[in-house]
Amino acid sequence: MKFFKQFVPALFALSLLSSCGSATMNMKSQDITYELSCTARPENRYNNLSHGLTLYVSSDVSNSNIYDASELSGAQRNHFKFTPTITEFVESSMSTYIRSQGITIGRDKSSDYSLKVRVKEFKLTDGKSNARAAVILDYTLSNTDNEVILQQTSRGRYKMAAGQGIVKALDKAYTKALESMDWNGIASALAVHKRADQERQRQVVGDGNTALEHTVIRWYILSTPAGADVSWRVVSSTPDVKNTNSSYVGTTPYETTESFDIRGLKFENAGNVQIEVSCEKAGYIPQKRRFNLLQAIEQKEISAKFNLVKDE
Repeated sequence: MKFFKQFVPALFALSLLSSCGSATMNMKSQDITYELSCTARPENRYNNLSHGLTLYVSSDVSNSNIYDASELSGAQRNHFKFTPTITEFVESSMSTYIRSQGITIGRDKSSDYSLKVRVKEFKLTDGKSNARAAVILDYTLSNTDNEVILQQTSRGRYKMAAGQGIVKALDKAYTKALESMDWNGIASALAVHKRADQERQRQVVGDGNTALEHTVIRWYILSTPAGADVSWRVVSSTPDVKNTNSSYVGTTPYETTESFDIRGLKFENAGNVQIEVSCEKAGYIPQKRRFNLLQAIEQKEISAKFNLVKDE
């Protein structure tokens, strides 16, 4: 005798329902409604990430196809209803799952990465010797430039025990699918990138959450004779970055390592921004040189030697 010959009649008894879900019966229509539930709560292991996630969920599976028992007629299958919709359930439960790990959901759409999840399978089927639940999720992670960073498929399968509730079985399979997703890879992409060219459109706003702000530039300015005052300013040909007044930084020989905090700067527009370095000493003609900021970022250095000429 197949498993469902013993299992299906018991579906109408409330005693089969676990704490993972609930069912209600309308005596007139004989409909039974199952409330989908997810009990998975991962540990908080990702913190202080630079980017959050915007979650998009779609489904190829309708709620009427969750339960597939080959020995039941179509009319009988329609007695089993599931709520909420698969799309609503996965979006809500996965958002909770993501937040539990320490990843922010929907913080800032200008900096959030996109996690698109498509439910390819979400159902419970009657096999020849047992019943089983299966969940398949296709997911794609894209950065703020809509470039695909990660694209994978996650699967969760669970073999039901005799007398086990439907909701609990689906919960087990869905939890396995969630746990099989590459969260380490996702979290790694959400951290501050080591290279500015990995986030070409990420703009400096002064919060320290861009690779540009963590790019260390070596300054090495010499002059003959030494002891000249060194100043620098931003000269921009892009509306994203404003020109600045000159700022005194030291005297030659001037050597330091610093990171940039130039508001509006992106790796994409850095080629349209220059750093103008001035070298001045009493009794000598002032000199200026300009450095393309994109080249400075790639070379991680701004260096020059000024041969000062007496002002006669």
